Amino acid sequence: MEQITEEQKQAISKKNIFIFELIGTFFLVYISVCSQNEAYQVALGLFGCMLVFGRLSGGHFNPAITLAMALGGGIPYGTMFFYFLPQFLGAFCGAALSFLLLNMDKAPYIEDEPIKELAASLFGEMIGSTIFLIFTLICFVKETQLSENRIATLVMLSCIYYACREYTITSSNSLLNPAAALSLTLFDCLAKSWDQMINMWIYVGGPIGAAILATMFYSQLYHSVTHRK
Repeated sequence: MEQITEEQKQAISKKNIFIFELIGTFFLVYISVCSQNEAYQVALGLFGCMLVFGRLSGGHFNPAITLAMALGGGIPYGTMFFYFLPQFLGAFCGAALSFLLLNMDKAPYIEDEPIKELAASLFGEMIGSTIFLIFTLICFVKETQLSENRIATLVMLSCIYYACREYTITSSNSLLNPAAALSLTLFDCLAKSWDQMINMWIYVGGPIGAAILATMFYSQLYHSVTHRK
């Protein structure tokens, strides 16, 4: 058998990331639509995707997770692109299939609500995402893993995701996922109006801002074991 070089190993790894992040994000978005965006069903879908594809790609399926992992030292900065692109493509394909086959969408859209409702939605989006991302960092970064049992870790993360969506999200259908939010809203616009995009900044900026907050909290909490040399 021909020996595989380190460069070939890196190329295979990046290929796996691209393929399986795309497939996993596709299934996650499609499952969310098919389940009418029920929090516990989406959490089960997330568990299934992480279980099947996690060892192959890392199991992010969410740009906010990828950003938090990079900032927290879980992955090299240079690999972020190989996560971001398939995540958005996978979310787009999942939204497209649900729109074409099911004529359904669950876009996280709030229509012309008072400023206090928008503020509550942004706050809920950031709080829910921050809590979920902190635990994601703790579980995914090798130095701070709570358990070596992979199944137990994935069950815990799925339960935390369910709780964050169920008890921190206010009036939206958000998945705490910028790629899913943007893709679902895009197809919602095709069926309704481009005004649907008016509050998209909440569902893209919220999780991205939460990734920064979560990383800051995590780094302070575990500074001694995560400090970059």
